[in-house]
Amino acid sequence: MLLLSNLYSIVVFLVGAVALVIPRGYSLGFFLACVLGLLLWLRQRESLIDNTNKWLIWPCLAYAVGHMAIGLVHLMAWRTIDPYLPFVLLVLGVWGIRKYKPNALFFWGGLAVGAIGAACLAGYQALVLGARADGFNHAIQFGNAALLMGVLCLVYLLTVRISKWMDALMLVGFGSGLAASVWSQTRGGWLAVLLILAWMLLNATQGWSRAKRVAVGTVLLVVLAIPAMQPNGIVQNRVMTAMHEIKSYWLSNVQASSVGSRLAMWSIASKDIAKSPWIGEGTEGWRRNRDAAIHSGQLDPFVKDFSHLHNEFLDVAYKTGLIGLMLLLALYWLPLFMFFKPYLHGYGANVKALAMGGMVLPMMYMDFGLTQTFLGHNSGRMVFVSLLMCLGALVLNAAENGEADGH
Repeated sequence: MLLLSNLYSIVVFLVGAVALVIPRGYSLGFFLACVLGLLLWLRQRESLIDNTNKWLIWPCLAYAVGHMAIGLVHLMAWRTIDPYLPFVLLVLGVWGIRKYKPNALFFWGGLAVGAIGAACLAGYQALVLGARADGFNHAIQFGNAALLMGVLCLVYLLTVRISKWMDALMLVGFGSGLAASVWSQTRGGWLAVLLILAWMLLNATQGWSRAKRVAVGTVLLVVLAIPAMQPNGIVQNRVMTAMHEIKSYWLSNVQASSVGSRLAMWSIASKDIAKSPWIGEGTEGWRRNRDAAIHSGQLDPFVKDFSHLHNEFLDVAYKTGLIGLMLLLALYWLPLFMFFKPYLHGYGANVKALAMGGMVLPMMYMDFGLTQTFLGHNSGRMVFVSLLMCLGALVLNAAENGEADGH
């Protein structure tokens, strides 16, 4: 039992530690957890779903099965099923972590190590190679995932006090996640992060004195302002470019830009959704309609290779209809409100950190989804299911150990 517990500790460490620093590293920890869980479960055949994890597991299964079914209606091919299999396999990873109870510190440490590694890689690509940092991934996917890992490090830093070394590691992990995001030049990840950080501060610092809360908030704002206030820095340049592209689109219908192309596609797609409101038109339907819009002059040829709409919610509604959109919202909202939120108050610091992390995860994904189909990419899916698996199973372990207030 101890050997397997230690093995799972290594697995949850790898979930974050190698996610962004090796090719397809975001899949390694997840599939190790699931394969190991399957092999061990076959010997015991215990129930995989119970009252403690139903609000974590059922939304994932419903999302996977529903989108598989809709996908097969549009196209009878393996590629319509494959993207959703991790949401089914997740149940095996959750079972294994629940059964063999790894040390949650390995998970948090892995996030910090992964964020630091991502920053080192991004810094090398941006400062030495002079390129837009993308790790071994797409720049937007890489930057958003690094930012997410950094924010999760901040969650732990604000809620748990165990040692100065752990505090220092989490602080560096948070700063590294921010740095990697800036070097990736991923503007979409910055949209609502201030609101999410404000929510984190309000919940993590309950019970602190007003002076301490104000001081921490001020320090955090200063840290966030440093890259934004750099004259001719990456953040300022990216923001000014976005504003120029918005103005050009509205005044002259210039679509051959990052922002202009998004606004144009959103305009076309929002009108087309009504043609097939329940199950959408599928990926091939979008490609046909995109090409037709280019041919008619409604869209600029700049978007000819865009396979998605650069908005998670609009893309899902267009391709899988209102049914697919409701399943996506259930995937985000049900674990957030029905599973993690009850553990946010009335438990000890370790439970609170995991619960808050579990709530931040879908919040950040909804933010990312405003300008990118983050869950529509393999890296986005694997980061989501990996973190959801770990945060969900570990918060149940911590709560089960009697980590209530005062313990």
